[in-house]
Amino acid sequence: MAISNELSSDVAVALLGKEKSPQELKRLKDIILEVHSALQEMSEETRAYRFNRKKQQKGTKDTG
Repeated sequence: MAISNELSSDVAVALLGKEKSPQELKRLKDIILEVHSALQEMSEETRAYRFNRKKQQKGTKDTG
């Protein structure tokens, strides 16, 4: 499981742990979705960075 999913779940549990009104639940749902999207985007950027870095390191080894 990606860290973005784990953190999003932890955030959701923390925010939704107590009884809330329907308006509060909708607002919190939007916050949780925003947090999850941001974490997922960061995970994807990190994955791409690591992939490109490994690719560059491999290219350096091949030419050296």
